[in-house]
Amino acid sequence: MPRGILIIKDPEVAKLFADETRRGILHMLRHREMSTTDLAKALEKNHSSIIHHLTLLKDAGLVQLTREEKVRNMVQAYYKSTAFRYIISYSLTESLTDGEGYSSWRDGILLKMYEGLDTYGIKIPDDKKNRVIELMEKCYEYQSRAYEESLETQVEHGKLDRHTQPVLNQLIVNIKLSREKEYHIALQELDKIFKL
Repeated sequence: MPRGILIIKDPEVAKLFADETRRGILHMLRHREMSTTDLAKALEKNHSSIIHHLTLLKDAGLVQLTREEKVRNMVQAYYKSTAFRYIISYSLTESLTDGEGYSSWRDGILLKMYEGLDTYGIKIPDDKKNRVIELMEKCYEYQSRAYEESLETQVEHGKLDRHTQPVLNQLIVNIKLSREKEYHIALQELDKIFKL
């Protein structure tokens, strides 16, 4: 698997992504090392809350303690994410839909995708909204599975540069998706609704 990508296959670890504060922490730590104080200020949370979330993320292997520094009689801990990108395995989708936090997070993503259609000039009639979201979810699940499978089949990691890797990976994903009849049926229905 390419360096910097971690596929989450443990449902308990995947549930950690349902919390907005933990997602914020992971987003910040994937770009640079930060202290608990830095995170508390950036996320406008109290220090103890940040420590609580960091402990959960560290125990799950999503962040790591990089160093400790003494600042005015206090030890300041610094953290960094263990990956640049986290992917929740498509195989967990069914088991996670029971969790209220995960379901609302997933629904929120789908709603943002739906609302984002407007930025492409795509207007959806109100009576088609639920069907469009359902079809987008189906396509997203097929794409996620194909993407994860393509990453797992790569045998030599780190050999491709950061520009070639995603383009080649997308080609492999497209080939895998070309074999999925249900995916194409969903795309065709979306195409009729979108009128591209």
